[in-house]
Amino acid sequence: MMHRLRATSCRPTVLLLGLLAVPGPGLGQAFWADDGTTLPGAPSWQREKAELPPYSPPRTPDGVPDLQGIWGGGSADGTSYLEEHEYLDATTPAQESFISDPSDGRVPYTPWGMEKRNEILVGLVQGWSDSEDEQARLYSSPFAYCLDFMPMFSFETIEIVQRPSAVIMLAGTTYRVVPTDGRDAMNDDVKFWFGSSRGHWEGDTLVVEVNNLNGLGWFDMSGLYYTENTRMVERWTRVHDDTIDYEVTIEDPSVYTQPWKMNFAKRRPGTGPNTRGSRVPGAVTLNARSVENPYAGERWEAACYEGNAPSVRALRELGFQWFRGVHPPE
Repeated sequence: MMHRLRATSCRPTVLLLGLLAVPGPGLGQAFWADDGTTLPGAPSWQREKAELPPYSPPRTPDGVPDLQGIWGGGSADGTSYLEEHEYLDATTPAQESFISDPSDGRVPYTPWGMEKRNEILVGLVQGWSDSEDEQARLYSSPFAYCLDFMPMFSFETIEIVQRPSAVIMLAGTTYRVVPTDGRDAMNDDVKFWFGSSRGHWEGDTLVVEVNNLNGLGWFDMSGLYYTENTRMVERWTRVHDDTIDYEVTIEDPSVYTQPWKMNFAKRRPGTGPNTRGSRVPGAVTLNARSVENPYAGERWEAACYEGNAPSVRALRELGFQWFRGVHPPE
């Protein structure tokens, strides 16, 4: 997919997003007409949320809110570009920003951090950028190499399973176990793609602290990056029978001028306000033959292995490099 984006402080450039990456079940490609509609993001969800009546979620046998079930991703646009953008092509319709704070819907990079972000954006595709720097480094989304690059599970369709000491989140290509038994955090020297998650309950909200990130991934496919210094705090609150309010706060003084937040709804399959007829942003459509097939509604692994030879070879032939993270100045 080649998308023409306009980013803050950056000239237009064309992106090659998800090159050769094959999405798993629940991540099927949708196609959109340029009809002037802007799909909802954080602003629309915050207006909708303000009108919701008070809600008391059901409880698990151990007395905590029941978040179990399958929940759709944040939007029909997926993770191609998290900031507000116009219609890009048939796979990426106009979309509001996922970012709720700051109010302009932009990631608040420091000047140094924005310079690195623009370097990535310009270098995403060789030959189509209007950059005069022929030596610009070329990058591809880590997902193109079958690397699960997002540090949280907010954008994917997931199945949540709860146990007395943990919340388990199952996605198409991987899973996450969030301990809620009060165990200590990991040593700061240990780094992972998804970091280390520790959860606890604050009233009806599951609060998940994410540390120990390796800084090698992006928030989306356009190079909105984080570093190994980044810390995240997620808040999962069930606000309706069919809706979870998802909020994540991202902190990293080494590249951001302030903490910033994303906020949107995660909905049960087939629920939520309609946009463009019967299509529901943020929801997934399960197999209609679930009565015949009792397993049709389950989340199954869609294997995509790191270093798949054909993908890696094709990317290298095009001149792309493996993203090795951003290392802020001391």
